[in-house]
Amino acid sequence: MKFALVLSILLGAFSSQAEVGFKNGNERTAVLSLGNIYVHCHASGGGPSSGAFRCSEEILLSGEYDYFVGPSGVAGDEVILTARHEDGSQRTKTVDYDSGKGQSKKQINLWIATLLQRPLLDPGKNTVSFKISKNGKTTASGEFIANVKDGGRKTCSHSATYWSNNSRDCQNGGSFCQRYFRENNYCL
Repeated sequence: MKFALVLSILLGAFSSQAEVGFKNGNERTAVLSLGNIYVHCHASGGGPSSGAFRCSEEILLSGEYDYFVGPSGVAGDEVILTARHEDGSQRTKTVDYDSGKGQSKKQINLWIATLLQRPLLDPGKNTVSFKISKNGKTTASGEFIANVKDGGRKTCSHSATYWSNNSRDCQNGGSFCQRYFRENNYCL
């Protein structure tokens, strides 16, 4: 009977460790979506009255933001995630941790790069180490692999036309590209 209990505890420890990672999985696929848009502007300042744009956006199929899920039964109020990329670079994210749910309180940016933020993951193999702490003391640590594979290109089958009251939109169609991809499910 004692052997079965010890085995059960060991298997439980292994299975909770196996669940560590991102809520929607550690295997991801990145797809480059492409499409064409036309923007017509009501130009009052004499700027261009229309513009044609080739839109492109790389998306992560299972979500560009996700929760980190830690090992079960670990107390913590913060988690630090550090991803080591194939090229040797690394990126760190620190977020609040909800030990009752066993996950980060907020979703973590895995893929979106802007002027103000950088994603945790890069294409290829990412070795992600985690450190959960409570009141500054480490309560759990470990690592897992998050892979981002290349899913190729997807081209939207049709273009779209938009109208704007801002003549600058006919010089730079960026905000309309985002709208175009959302409306067309990223050409998937």
